[in-house]
Amino acid sequence: MRRQLVALLVVIATACGSDSSVAPSTTDGANTSHATLEQALAELTLPVLAAGGGSVTTTIPVGLALGIGRCPYTAASQSFVCPPAMASGITIKQSFTVLSASGAKQSAFDHATTASVKTSTSVVGTIVEDGAALTIDSQQELTLGGLLAGPHTLDGTSTTRLSGTFFGDAPIDVRITGSISSLVLPTNTAVGAQVWPTGGTIVVASSGTFADLPPFTSRLTMTFNGTSTVTLTITENGFSQTCQHDLAKPGLPVCA
Repeated sequence: MRRQLVALLVVIATACGSDSSVAPSTTDGANTSHATLEQALAELTLPVLAAGGGSVTTTIPVGLALGIGRCPYTAASQSFVCPPAMASGITIKQSFTVLSASGAKQSAFDHATTASVKTSTSVVGTIVEDGAALTIDSQQELTLGGLLAGPHTLDGTSTTRLSGTFFGDAPIDVRITGSISSLVLPTNTAVGAQVWPTGGTIVVASSGTFADLPPFTSRLTMTFNGTSTVTLTITENGFSQTCQHDLAKPGLPVCA
């Protein structure tokens, strides 16, 4: 299960770097800090919550479309609150807030004054599927900055707790935390081009128990450098190794 988690985290890294549509561009291909609100929200779809596991991500629609049309402004919270979505026993709640350079909440997106957009997502409920009964409690916050002067950067945290049974009677109790630090989103130079974060890190740590196996701890750090090759530092139960993975190619990481 732990090996599958590592492989899954590589998929998460791929999701943040392989789609050229995540970075706004002008008609001449240059990155612009003055993205539209829709472009900014599209950049806030990195699925850190997907670290919960493959069987969960196939069920939970993480990364619902955010937008003014679906998420109206609510004066009480000074944010845009989306209607809850429910699927397979899971309830997903999302909202986003537009902020000025001083961090003040704004009632509307403004090219001239909106410096960042912050999203909040919660995924709560119980999945019963294929002999498993998993309860999930997950919270995530992501902030897209650099909208006024660029470059666009992504920061955020997430916490996920999975508990219940796997394969009918195998108990599971796992806690997963994720963080994104100064992930510099790439310039979109051409439609269909593969582009990668030019800097920053993603860290995912997990601990818990599964079936009758000993308790485990693991930590994965992904470091981006602007190329398709990401450096992975993997620590599992006190043992560490460094790996390289080319996001442009299928397959598992190559570890020293």
